[in-house]
This record gives sequence, structure tokens and C-alpha cells, in this order.
Amino acid sequence: MKIPEALAPFRSRNYRLFYSGHAFSLTGSWMTQTAIGWLVYALTQSTTMSGIAMFLGQVSHLFITPLAGVMIDRFNRRTILLAVQFGALAVALGLTAFQILDGKHVLLLFALCFFRGLVGAVEIPTRQSLIAKFIDERAHLPQAIGLNSTLFNFTRIFAPALAGEIYALAGAAACFAVDAVLMVPTIFLLAAMRFDARPVPPSCNCGALCSLLEGVRYMFSVPVLRAVICSIALLSTFGFSYTVLLPMFADKIYAGTPELYGRMLTVTGAGAIVAALLIAFLKRARLLPVFLIVGNLIVGGSLAVIACVPHLALFFVMLFTAGFGSVLVGASSNTLVQLNIDERFRGRVISLYTMAFTGTFPFGTLLLGYFNEIVGLKPCLGVSATVCLSLATFFFLRRKIFRSE
Repeated sequence: MKIPEALAPFRSRNYRLFYSGHAFSLTGSWMTQTAIGWLVYALTQSTTMSGIAMFLGQVSHLFITPLAGVMIDRFNRRTILLAVQFGALAVALGLTAFQILDGKHVLLLFALCFFRGLVGAVEIPTRQSLIAKFIDERAHLPQAIGLNSTLFNFTRIFAPALAGEIYALAGAAACFAVDAVLMVPTIFLLAAMRFDARPVPPSCNCGALCSLLEGVRYMFSVPVLRAVICSIALLSTFGFSYTVLLPMFADKIYAGTPELYGRMLTVTGAGAIVAALLIAFLKRARLLPVFLIVGNLIVGGSLAVIACVPHLALFFVMLFTAGFGSVLVGASSNTLVQLNIDERFRGRVISLYTMAFTGTFPFGTLLLGYFNEIVGLKPCLGVSATVCLSLATFFFLRRKIFRSE
């Protein structure tokens, strides 16, 4: 059976194995994230505490991920990726044990969130830096990134809803246990992959800090990389952090349950997967700068409407469009970065991109969760919408930097 051109990355054996394992991993991860979000809010009834949980779960991305980039460029990436999968399994088992044996001490839950974030701070840039190794033809890289984003958001559709149902029936421990079980096939599939994961010879023989600074200088010397990575940091801080408020929307504003919260995440993921499929199937790199502009406009407009606390049906529509716009920007940014990196700096630049994308997000959730309780919902989401619209304007005015790409 001939694999269609739109799915060309699946012609590569390593990519098929990676994609299958990543599907298991993402399903469990989304279930755990959903369960943690509702569990913290249920225990504390505070969006500030929910923001702290998200902050602790990703703050290490800001500090550890850049150092992970140096490690990725110096050591065998396959070994690193397998090691962090075992770390993810250990954290999932720890969360399960916590909920079964205790389940009430929020500080202990926060500690486990932090360790979960440490694993992700190394796993995400390692995985992203290997995507080019998983495919047999470099020309398929944009499609591979688009398909990865599709998988990420497809699991984002059904896994939170599934977690909401399981949470309601058996509690958070069941969600954490499913995550642990799904890590087993993930590890076996990654172990079955065969590819050259040796690092490229370094451009200099300096220490880790010097190597990191060299990567930073390189990133800032390339206009496309500089613009995309700096803008995604702002968008992640102010544009994506609205998700910390969803438990409050589900519980206080729309008088819902864990199932409603799961459906909110599912609708957001549905919009995201449509955007990911759009990028994967269009296969036109020249459209990526347009997607950056349009995506930021959509996210900004959606958040402005959400701030007005519309009827639940319109609220779900805006969640859909916010998810669509977020991935339109995120996947386009990722592809532009991947296509414009010198291979000697791939690990470090991908890590800087990951830091900008995921490392700034916890600060946004912490700020939004706290200021929502101080100044109210509309001013917080109003600032977020303004930042997104400003980024759209910036890329429209600076669109010339992409013309040579």
C-alpha cells in the first residue's frame, strides 16, 4: 500500500516507531495534567494555587532546558531520550502512590509536579532535536513536525475528556496509574528504533556555559530565529496561560464538574488539531509567516471574547478558535526554527526555543492565576489579548525577514 505524500514521514521505520510510542506517552501525559489541574483546584479552591502547580510543573524548563541543549549537542541523544522516559515512568508511579496513600497534602503534590517538570525539561528538546533523524528524507521535515503537532493535539482532544470521566469514576489515582501503564510501550518502541544519534563535532571545545552562550549568540545572529523565539516567549507567557483559569470557569462560572473541565480542554484541542492538520497537509513553507500573523490575531480575538464571559456555547467556540490560533502559531514557529538551524547548534537552539515556549508558560499561569484574584478576569485576559494582537502587528511589519527563507 502506497503511503500518500501528505503522510510521507511514515515511510520511515524510525518515525513510525517514534510516532506510535509518542501517542502512548502523550495520552498518559494529558490525562495526568488534567487530573492534577482539577485535583489542585478541588483541594484549594484557588486559581493562585492552580497557577503555582502549573508553574512548578514547568518552571524547570526555563533553567534546565538550556543546559539540556548543551548535553544534547555533546552526548548520544537516543540514550538521553530513553533515560528520561524511565524518569517519566517513575514520576507517574510516584503520583499514583501519593494519591492512594495520601492525596491531601498539596505541598507533596507540588513537589511531584516539579519533578515531572524536570523530566519534561530534558525530554522535550531531546525529542524535538531528533525529529530530523527519524525521517529518511529531510524534505519531509515540515510534514513530520505538522504530524507531530497533530498527534499532540489529537491526544489533547480525547485524553482530557477521558481523564475527566475516569476522575469522576475512580479519582485522580486512576488517571496517574493509566499514565504509568502507557509509559511501558513507549519505552519499548523507542528502544526498537535504530538511527545515528551521535552528536555533531562541536564548533569549539569550551565548557558547558561557554557552549550555551555560543548557542545564544548564534540564535540572535539569525533574524528569523531571533524574531520567532522571542515572540513565542511572549505568546506563551501571555497568550497560552489562560488555561489556568479553566477550572474556575468550569466550577464557578458555569457551575460544572470535572467532566466539563475535561470537555473544555478537549474543545481547545479540537481547534488545535485542525490547525496542525492544515500545516501538515499544505506543505508550503512560504505560508508559515502568514500563519504567524493570522494565528496571533485569532488567539487575541478569542481571549478578548472569553474575557466577557459569554454564553457557554460561545465560550466553547472561542476555546476552539483559541486552540486553532495557538497551534497555527506554535507549529509554524517550530517549523521555521527547525528549517533555519545550523546542525552544529541544533540541540542548543531547539532548547532555547523549548525554553521560550514551555519555560515562560508557568510564569504566565502564575501571574494570571494570581492577578485574576486581585484585579479580576477582564483586565487579565485583556492584557493577554493585547499582547497577541501586538505580536500579529509585529510580524506583519517585519514580514520581509522571511522572504529569503
